[in-house]
Amino acid sequence: MTTTATKVNTKWDSKKTAEVTSNIVAATWLAAWEVISKLDEKAQQHFHDALRQQKLNHYKTMNIKTPLDLVRAVAETEHNVYGSEIEISGDEKKATLKYNSCGMWEASKKISGGKFTPEQEQKMGEQCQSSWNKIAKEFGFTFEPKMEKDSYEMTFSK
Repeated sequence: MTTTATKVNTKWDSKKTAEVTSNIVAATWLAAWEVISKLDEKAQQHFHDALRQQKLNHYKTMNIKTPLDLVRAVAETEHNVYGSEIEISGDEKKATLKYNSCGMWEASKKISGGKFTPEQEQKMGEQCQSSWNKIAKEFGFTFEPKMEKDSYEMTFSK
């Protein structure tokens, strides 16, 4: 029996690619979150440190010198990979990234059936803020989060 190889070509547009990516990553992240939430705090912290280090390694390859460099890099990554809708503003000393929608958060809510408890949402938010605070410090910046009902802002300052 002879088989014929067929080259697969990309047919998805960037929106579809971001949607599928955010769904796959969110599903993986939620599965990991479910497992690690049952472990002791030291193991949970080790997991969060490892995740943060991977994110930090990504941003360190981008020659980030200013808060504006960081918010631009984060916005471009989040928009292109996960389809997040983001606005950035600021200058070399202080810059803000505002999520109008977060592709990962939307995918996580969709996958979970919208069944996060307020406590789960709070814990996830706290972990996210803790991670960004530590990343900011690695670049010599301060971090100030601002969460509202329909948006999330991160301000980084020198």
